[in-house]
Amino acid sequence: MDRRRFAQAVAALALAGCERDKPHPGEVTLAAAASLRFVLPVLSRAFEAGNAVPGVDPPPPMARPTTRVVATYGASGDLKKQVEGGAPVDAVILAAARPVDDLIAGRHVEAASRVVLATNGLVLIGPRGGKPVTFATLDALPPGERIAVGDPGAVPAGDYARTWLRSLGKWDALQGRLVLGGDVAAVLAYARRGEVAAAIVYRTDTHGIDDVVVLDEARGPGAPRAEVVGAVVRGARAAAGAGAFLAFAGSVGGRRIFGDFGFGPP
Repeated sequence: MDRRRFAQAVAALALAGCERDKPHPGEVTLAAAASLRFVLPVLSRAFEAGNAVPGVDPPPPMARPTTRVVATYGASGDLKKQVEGGAPVDAVILAAARPVDDLIAGRHVEAASRVVLATNGLVLIGPRGGKPVTFATLDALPPGERIAVGDPGAVPAGDYARTWLRSLGKWDALQGRLVLGGDVAAVLAYARRGEVAAAIVYRTDTHGIDDVVVLDEARGPGAPRAEVVGAVVRGARAAAGAGAFLAFAGSVGGRRIFGDFGFGPP
């Protein structure tokens, strides 16, 4: 191949790549918390198919064969920063109210679109066959045993864990033996690989996972009640479709799907 043909081929490939990167006309893009990585694909497929509950839910107004929901998963704090930086997404669904409210305060998402979709709770997990331990006895683990939590500065599950452990008087005692995960999926992975004696994740993160066991659950006065909060990004290309998806996720049919994955009602 001569240089001219080679250059043409490279240009064609680059153009094809650009075309693939362009949003599909019927595509709704979401920035979603990692804790939603199991339930959101099911919600998306139901929305795309128009699976409302007959007689209860209105049909999703944007549920058409050409509508496609595409999600990027990550830590809620990191996703918030990406939206603040102008990331091309149509809506956010994050694992806590604070990052969404910060985006509203910064005029990055539409305040009127804010909706609480579901709730969640914290559990303490460990590798199957590992040491029995509870939230109350975490600081009694032998020296060298480590505990995985989300980074409190970016991961709502880590922030909730810090608040809960402080209420139990355990947070300071655990300094030096904490392993901080970049999102809740990473925290779960530490436990699944047996690299830590215990990890703190959302209750829903154990759905369908059989190589870890739930050792304890955060309950009682002061126990964190995590909220799943969504909002449409200001000026989003597919704002109507994003709003329709959030409406579907908050409908009776959407809440049933959330419930199937262990989430509580809003």
